[in-house]
Amino acid sequence: MKMSRRGWNNIIIFAVASMILIFKYVELHKQEAGPEPTLSGQLLPQGATVLRLELPELVIERVGTEWRSEPPIERPVAVIDAWLHISLKPWQNAIGGAATSDTVMVYLANSAVPLELSLFSLGEQHWINNWQGQLLQVDTDSYQALFPEVSQ
Repeated sequence: MKMSRRGWNNIIIFAVASMILIFKYVELHKQEAGPEPTLSGQLLPQGATVLRLELPELVIERVGTEWRSEPPIERPVAVIDAWLHISLKPWQNAIGGAATSDTVMVYLANSAVPLELSLFSLGEQHWINNWQGQLLQVDTDSYQALFPEVSQ
């Protein structure tokens, strides 16, 4: 038994309509599940591509496949890697009014507006707001990795 052209057209239409319904069902199911859980303690979104990082005393930017810093430092890629992968502890307490603050600007590849992070310092203690607005405590080792000393 051979199917007519009209029969094949009906099968194709039914298959396409079924696929559309399946895709819509999956999309609605994802929306009902709510937002994905956020990574606690990350400074930047997972998978972010940094184009430029403006620290209080240092600017690191991507030029082609290389990294350039002003003023020049050794291994600027290590600083970028630290910003992408370091994990810090969330801080629940108040910082206090005596803390000084600096702004860190992070320009990402898929964003027209840079991320503006705030760095708070009080003596030898440091805290930073991550991309989600979460306050994170920066220990001494992490601070040295994120904010390298610039020799004048």
